[in-house]
Amino acid sequence: MQKKLIALAVAGLVSGAAFAQTNVTIYGAADATLELVQAKGAEISAQNVDRFSRVNSNSSILGFRGSEDLGGGLKAIFQFETGITHDQSGASTFGRDTFVGLQGGFGQIKAGLITGPARSLGAAVDLTVGATGIGANTPMLGKLGGNAGAAFSYWDTRRSNAVQYVTPKFGGFEVRAMYGAGENQKADSVAGNRDAGRTYELGGFYNNGPWYAGLTYGQVKPESTQLILAPTGTKQTNIRLAGAYTFQAGHKITALFEQTKADDVAAYGNEDVKSYTYGIGGKFKVSQPGAIIAQVYQVGKLKGAVEANDYKANFITIGYEHALSKRTVLKAYYSRIDNKELAQYNYGIGNIGGTAGAAPTGTGLAGGIGAGSNPTGFAVGIRHSF
Repeated sequence: MQKKLIALAVAGLVSGAAFAQTNVTIYGAADATLELVQAKGAEISAQNVDRFSRVNSNSSILGFRGSEDLGGGLKAIFQFETGITHDQSGASTFGRDTFVGLQGGFGQIKAGLITGPARSLGAAVDLTVGATGIGANTPMLGKLGGNAGAAFSYWDTRRSNAVQYVTPKFGGFEVRAMYGAGENQKADSVAGNRDAGRTYELGGFYNNGPWYAGLTYGQVKPESTQLILAPTGTKQTNIRLAGAYTFQAGHKITALFEQTKADDVAAYGNEDVKSYTYGIGGKFKVSQPGAIIAQVYQVGKLKGAVEANDYKANFITIGYEHALSKRTVLKAYYSRIDNKELAQYNYGIGNIGGTAGAAPTGTGLAGGIGAGSNPTGFAVGIRHSF
């Protein structure tokens, strides 16, 4: 009797509108690592960052997703997702994938703030749990010499003001097409590129049994304020090819190739520049709950730039992950980026910054590491998903 009364009291506190929603899921992940990091070897010694400790929230998230059956196989879908920081104070906003759309036999179409095909592919072949932290592959993707310390390349951020269509799967294969509106509402009398920020992305993905593979293409006309070293009115393109194979025992191997190209880059003497990234990785199960991971990425010389070889960089991660349950994982990583004299590749999630001193001519220093500096870190932590 008492349980029935409690149930009725709880029901009375919840509006009828809430019960009308057929399917709402609350989900998220709490992820924290204790890290010891540094960035040494900069061409200007004042830009070195001495070893220090910190707590990194990585990709801790909270989200709400749901759907409503509209009949005839048609559903309305929505999602609100925000990043959570538990290493510093401050309000969180829904700055991650947040959208509304329709889903049916035709596939799925949604509009809002959305992860594009290139970013999806890069994360899919990353071997760190949650594809996050200083061990993730994001430092080496799409940055054209390091983006002067920017956390992510344009292709590894979410696309705002976007619409994406996803086809139904046919034998494990699907196509994703995205359009990002620039929403540059300049008056006719105001100088500047009114197409700036307009983005097109297309990707094909295969996920069937042990095999995973994807090929993506993207094009954008960026503003100079975006996370790309390019002035207003130029164009940047990205081609990404990646794949993975998972063995029956749980071992996994991955590979990635990428070409990024930008036209008329001011930081490189208004030249067209192009870079290539290569990466391989492996996950080796040493017990049922434990696995060793390793991934190595290399960015070649920046073609079209003066002293192109000085923009090369190498990245390595070695780690161990131990699953306490299906949702809770302990982890430990060592990672290092070796930048050549002019390269500025920095950790994506967990950037090292706050450098001092003047920037070397022609490279820029946007709150990140100095040119030639080598970010190095060791992290131990836990990730719990719900």
